[in-house]
Amino acid sequence: MKGLPPAIEVRLGDETFARRELDAVRIMEQSLKHISPTAISGGELTREPMDAVADPCRVPGMLAPQQLTASGRRAFLGIAALFTLAACAPKQNQNLTSAPTRPDGIWDSGPAPVVSRRAPPSAPATEVSKPATNASAQSGGSAALAWAKPRSIWARGAPEISLMNPMLPVTSITVHHDGLDKLITSTTPNEMADRIDLYRTGHRAKGWGDIGYHLIIDRAGTLWQGRSIRYQGAHVKNRNEGNIGVLVMGNFQIQQPTKAQLATLSRVLADLRAQYRVAKSRIYSHREWKGSATSCPGDKLQVAFAKIRTAQRA
Repeated sequence: MKGLPPAIEVRLGDETFARRELDAVRIMEQSLKHISPTAISGGELTREPMDAVADPCRVPGMLAPQQLTASGRRAFLGIAALFTLAACAPKQNQNLTSAPTRPDGIWDSGPAPVVSRRAPPSAPATEVSKPATNASAQSGGSAALAWAKPRSIWARGAPEISLMNPMLPVTSITVHHDGLDKLITSTTPNEMADRIDLYRTGHRAKGWGDIGYHLIIDRAGTLWQGRSIRYQGAHVKNRNEGNIGVLVMGNFQIQQPTKAQLATLSRVLADLRAQYRVAKSRIYSHREWKGSATSCPGDKLQVAFAKIRTAQRA
């Protein structure tokens, strides 16, 4: 976003930097609060909706995600934060394998399918046939995990930063599937990239600033960057605050996740927990959130996910 200070390298223990980074976050939040509705076509909303109720697991002193990812080192939150996380963790049902609700992979109506539409003669094209080469413009910020393939490889459009909310300190992780009727069976990089951009265009069609998930695991087990960790995701209604969204590509009401996907999912959850200090009890599938009327991430992935979570270190 124009007018925001550039990213600053984090050095743990540097109090001067900490103050500057907090100032930068405040400036970002204030800038977002004063975006004019006329800046958006239609003017219905100025950005993606914030959670109606603040996450009770977020406590004073927690570092923002960008402070953790910039240095590549762990940040220890303190005993008070750990007690809070343990106390407010909802119960999970590891035997939950079915849900009599819609199979959408994301709240509301899922990624909208891309249909062929003719643009008005005077309207410039908004998508290109291949990803743009300007990596910084395409990414909008760093990935939740540094080893994910960068967004610039697959994205055919830059995120609309003005529609997105700053990411708050991470307190939870949620696993999804795409739930689309058009099944993906290929593992070629080009087809994987096309599929990920399908999610992005579907989410942008909803008026969101970008793809809703922070990380995507394709059929070959490759990890891709989705939305930058600098910004709150859009993947669990009213539960996006401090919540990292991980999409496993496929419809697991119908097909099975691959062994490569499950191996990568296990590593992703372990790495996210270590980097962001997330308690084991704060790892969820989409359907496990109270009020989520969805069968996501599908019965077949739900069973495998529950086993992966059980095997995670406490």
